[in-house]
Amino acid sequence: MSEVLKVPEGWEEESFSKIAHVNMGQSPDSEYVNDKQDGIPFLQGNGEFGDINPKELFWVTKPRKLARKNDILISVRAPVGDINIADKDYCIGRGLSSLTINKIDPSYGFYALFQERKQLDRLAQGSTFSAIGKNDFDKLRIKFPKEKKEQQKIAKILSTLDKTIETTAKLIDKEKNIKKGLMHDLLTNGIDSNNKIRTPQTHSYKQSELGLIPAEWEAVSLAEISIKMTNGFVGVASPFYVEDKGVMYLYGNNIRPNKIELTKVQFIDEKFHSGQKKSQLKQLDMLTVQSGHIGTTAIVPENFGEANCHALIITRFKPNTVIPQFVSYLINSELGMNQMKTFFVGSTIMHINVADFKKYLIFLPSIKEQKQIVKILKTQDKKIQTDETNLAKLKELKKGLMNDLLAGKVRVKV
Repeated sequence: MSEVLKVPEGWEEESFSKIAHVNMGQSPDSEYVNDKQDGIPFLQGNGEFGDINPKELFWVTKPRKLARKNDILISVRAPVGDINIADKDYCIGRGLSSLTINKIDPSYGFYALFQERKQLDRLAQGSTFSAIGKNDFDKLRIKFPKEKKEQQKIAKILSTLDKTIETTAKLIDKEKNIKKGLMHDLLTNGIDSNNKIRTPQTHSYKQSELGLIPAEWEAVSLAEISIKMTNGFVGVASPFYVEDKGVMYLYGNNIRPNKIELTKVQFIDEKFHSGQKKSQLKQLDMLTVQSGHIGTTAIVPENFGEANCHALIITRFKPNTVIPQFVSYLINSELGMNQMKTFFVGSTIMHINVADFKKYLIFLPSIKEQKQIVKILKTQDKKIQTDETNLAKLKELKKGLMNDLLAGKVRVKV
């Protein structure tokens, strides 16, 4: 039996409709909607929602229903319960409702409503097309401190944390854009002997099957630099699954750009692994997804241990010819994926064949230069990974704080 949380001392519990005016949206006539910034911003639904505030994409000259600045915006049609705060006046369509808080602090109301989205989900389930109406807000109950200063302090703690989360997310986007630029410059121009990125203005270039490339480079096919290219096991492997003490069995979902994701990994028994020699993996093998997120590529790390795979393309390179991570970065780049699309086959389910993938062309700098390029890109990847880890921790901290502060389990001093 689940625990029923009591209302803390000095707090109240009330239906949301009694602490806020509920304004259901109504879509304007389409003839008055435009994308020329003429009129006031128009929100059709949660498709324009951001993390906290919406992003305007359309405007309307003759609005029907308005949400005022600082109103809470909530999606009332599937998916129900997405929440934003209006940072200005908006026209709102029938997929949204605006809530004007009148009894408690509006910022506290925003976080309290966000915390109680499960109630909204339950209310929406009673509808034939997953939606909530104005009367449903009578059934939505939230707890809040009677003291407004306590409400404001709770909201300030959470909003400060939100700003840190937003700053970290923007930093990650910035680092990813830097990486994108680095990948383009490094994988098409490389680095000269002075550790500077080449340009056609300062160095010699030549024409190749891949276009203009540095004179020192060659354009080669994967077949020319590999000693093995084959499919992973194709068939039904589920009868050979074991809990966690078998051999790792990788699927397409485990392959991410330039890394292997093991959060959800399957295991197979030793006997099945031994019988499937063709799909047994070795360190530094390159794994490429054949169908689904086609072409996504990663390298089996050193000291990875025994592993097998399902319906992935396994490429094993000739020794001392190429740095596998360099090829992986190149294939996962925008340039590499554009070439990958030329190998897609299939009518309903697109995929790539091993025979075609052998013809895939790559740039081939010297081993020394490949190592330098990989080192720079790995350093940038580590920055992104560190920031993403910090972001995940911040989000987990916020989740814990909301559970404690908005239920009155932990009280703030006023």
